Amino acid sequence: MRFFLPANLIADLNGELETADPLFILVHGFCDLSVEHKVGSRIFVHMTGKSTFINPRRYGVMTFFDYADYRLSIFTREEAQPIVFYLKLRQEIDSVGMEREQIEAALNLFWLERAEIAPTAQDITVHMLEEDEYLAAISSQVDEKS
Repeated sequence: MRFFLPANLIADLNGELETADPLFILVHGFCDLSVEHKVGSRIFVHMTGKSTFINPRRYGVMTFFDYADYRLSIFTREEAQPIVFYLKLRQEIDSVGMEREQIEAALNLFWLERAEIAPTAQDITVHMLEEDEYLAAISSQVDEKS
C-alpha cells in the first residue's frame, strides 16, 4: 500500500482512476454508516464503520475503527502529511458532500494527529540501527560461549 498509494492519490486527483478508490482505503472505519435493505416485508439496517464489529467469531470485539488504526499506522509523519493534503483537497472538491463526513472523521480521529506526531523516517532508521547493534551484541555473546 505504501508503494502504490502516492501514484493512486495523484491519479485520483487527476481523474484518471477507473476502479481503485484510495479515498475509501484512507477513510473507511472512522465513522459509522448504515444502509437499509428490504428483504421481504422486513427492513434490515446494515451497519459498517467505526463501531461495527468486523467478524466477532474470528476477531472478537475488533471494530473497523480498530482495524483502520492498525492498518494505517504504517505511515510515517512524512507520509501522513501528503495524505492529509489529499484528504483536504478531496473534501474541497466534494461538491455534493457525500464524502465530507467520512473525510472529516478520518482527519479528526487519525490523520491530523498522525501527520503531526507519528514517528519520522529518521526515527525508524535510528530504531533499526539500535536493533541491529543489539542483535549483533547478542550474537557475539552466543558465539563466545560456543
